[in-house]
Amino acid sequence: MKPRDPLTLREGLVYLLIAAGSLLLISYLPHMFIGGLVEEETETKIQIGVTAVWAIGLAFLGWDIVRRRRQ
Repeated sequence: MKPRDPLTLREGLVYLLIAAGSLLLISYLPHMFIGGLVEEETETKIQIGVTAVWAIGLAFLGWDIVRRRRQ
């Protein structure tokens, strides 16, 4: 099996732009669903938790892309 091309700078920037947009949207999602139903402090904590979980998930996806490119 021939090795794949390494991740290019342009492709990496596209992935980073998509990840940043995704994090922005996901961080606002709890506000849309629970805004006004719970206290503002609780809502902020939930937003932080959801964003952190999503960032960890994106990090694993990015790691998988890089790992597969190196094979």
